[in-house]
Amino acid sequence: MLFVLIGLWTVGLLLLVTDPKRPMTRWLSAIAFTGGSGGLSAVIADHVVPYAFDRQWLTEPAALLLSKAELICSLTCYYGLPYTFLMFAIHYYPDYPLWDRYGKRFIPWLLLIPPALSFAFEPKPGDPIPYHYVIFWATPYIIAGIAMLIHSVLRERNSFLRRSRLLTTTAAAPTLFFALFTLYVLPAFFQMYELWRYNAWVIAFTLAVIIGSSLRYGFMGLQISIQNQKLDYTLRAITSGTSILNHAIKNDVGKIRLFGEKIKTEAADGRTSPEQVVEDIEVIMAASQHIYDMLYRIQGQTQEVELHLEELHPAELLHECLHMLAPQLSSANVKEQYAYQGLLIGDRAQLTEVWTNVLTNALEAMPRGGDLTVRLTETKRKIVVEIKDSGSGMEKSQLKRVFDPFYTTKSGKKLNFGLGLSYCYNIVQKHKGTMNIHSKPGQGTSVFMQFPKTKRLPAQKELD
Repeated sequence: MLFVLIGLWTVGLLLLVTDPKRPMTRWLSAIAFTGGSGGLSAVIADHVVPYAFDRQWLTEPAALLLSKAELICSLTCYYGLPYTFLMFAIHYYPDYPLWDRYGKRFIPWLLLIPPALSFAFEPKPGDPIPYHYVIFWATPYIIAGIAMLIHSVLRERNSFLRRSRLLTTTAAAPTLFFALFTLYVLPAFFQMYELWRYNAWVIAFTLAVIIGSSLRYGFMGLQISIQNQKLDYTLRAITSGTSILNHAIKNDVGKIRLFGEKIKTEAADGRTSPEQVVEDIEVIMAASQHIYDMLYRIQGQTQEVELHLEELHPAELLHECLHMLAPQLSSANVKEQYAYQGLLIGDRAQLTEVWTNVLTNALEAMPRGGDLTVRLTETKRKIVVEIKDSGSGMEKSQLKRVFDPFYTTKSGKKLNFGLGLSYCYNIVQKHKGTMNIHSKPGQGTSVFMQFPKTKRLPAQKELD
């Protein structure tokens, strides 16, 4: 069990050192420390006590101290492991950032009540813990945690994030499921007390998954970087600044026309109100200002785009993009989920163009209406924007070429140049971010854009 102790506590320590402020990381490290405490208990009983006895160091005070240390470590594992595992699963669940803040505050304390009450029960003679009570809260805690991890994998639509969740579930779920039987079920109902020693083999599997996935992730990260550089080279070789500018102007002129027609129709029907007219004109003015900003920032006949960085609220900017598309949203069921309310360092004009373009693509994929979801979340180092539609989706052959310049699936539209997603990819990459698309025929399309978290605005505010 020395291997279990060293392995788990090393993982827990590394997690705390690398990311101590994130609750999810702290709970994951807590799982490692509580599980390792069981290993320490076994090390004290199997190695430390016999070693001290052989050398006649086991005085009565020393024996009492070691006995108490063994008991504390054992109870930490028995009572702490189910609790910390369930708390980690709750924080890891995709919808947790959207939970009510009061629920987030009280859930840890409410779930702590059953483990704390375990100290009020006396174990049967020969039993290390009161199994007749512990089994009734430890079992649902572990089962619920496993179920939440599995469900988080099934719900994830981003192929890259799904892989991460799958690896986490593969590492944690089998180990905790095995521990459920060896630590609680088998001792409680069949008086089989020593099977917990086999946990070392399952924990070795967990550590192998963690190490292997870390190495694999690094290799895949290099592969993705190479692909991105190749795509960026292709984009630079083919596209020009004037083509991108044409695309941007086309989108904004479309907005001006839509809101102009809206004002005209409402005026003809006598349904105008000063407040609504002012609001619609503000949208038209914002679109015209955006055209001016794009003209100013794209350099002549080249493809180079300058970023004018500033601190902005992505949740507010996404909402503004939806507002500017209001006439096109009449047939769509829009869901806005902004779990992240912090800042993003970026170019307001360029990000407005990117998000408006992706939103327009989503709406065009649902000509008869459907569900449009705009979600803003965060990970350890990234701000994640997801725009999801319930349209017809894309085939694999289309998905492979979706970022290629001049490639388009909208051949019936005269003003479509096939530059929208190429431009979006270029701008997201200039923000040091990544852009991925997940789509299947009949299941809609999800566009994921990840941006790095930056605590302050860089001294160099303009990036080429």
